[in-house]
Amino acid sequence: MFIDQSGKLFGKINIIDLGGMALALLAAVGIMAVQSGMYQTSGQMIKGEGDINYTIYIRNLKTMQPDLFEPGKKLSITIRNQPRGEVTIVNVKKKPKQSSFMLPGGALKTVEDPADPYGYDYLITLKDHALFSKDGYVTEGIKVKIGLGIEVEGHNYRVPGAIVDIKEVSGNASATKPEAKSGAKP
Repeated sequence: MFIDQSGKLFGKINIIDLGGMALALLAAVGIMAVQSGMYQTSGQMIKGEGDINYTIYIRNLKTMQPDLFEPGKKLSITIRNQPRGEVTIVNVKKKPKQSSFMLPGGALKTVEDPADPYGYDYLITLKDHALFSKDGYVTEGIKVKIGLGIEVEGHNYRVPGAIVDIKEVSGNASATKPEAKSGAKP
């Protein structure tokens, strides 16, 4: 029909040559689309890089060793079921589990929960290196955002938490902040 016995289309054009020309044409169109700004490569989306601190909240961890987390130590983290690697602990705030009681006068009193002597809440600030993109921070290929579930792991523990705060570390040399999106119109 269209291809003869020698592999030529309509008896004139070799199919391998036609495939090569089509591939070269597609590559040229792709390069022009990126150069014109119609499409962005991952390198064009990165606005800078530097260190960030993110604070995670671990709620009601049951432990007989309340000093599991120490500033200056390293621990491994897992974000979105992907092992991320080690990060450094910058700050730790721990508080024993609390209970609230209504007093006869209507006042509220909060005390350590006597029914839960091994329960603790933690706020742990971790230092990490990230790329700054237009829609947030990316560490080891994983977007880090508030509300994201995270697991921290040490020698004898693995516990879940959630990211509650993210801040850029001041003094980043090559850092440019991601553009903030605002719903307000000027």
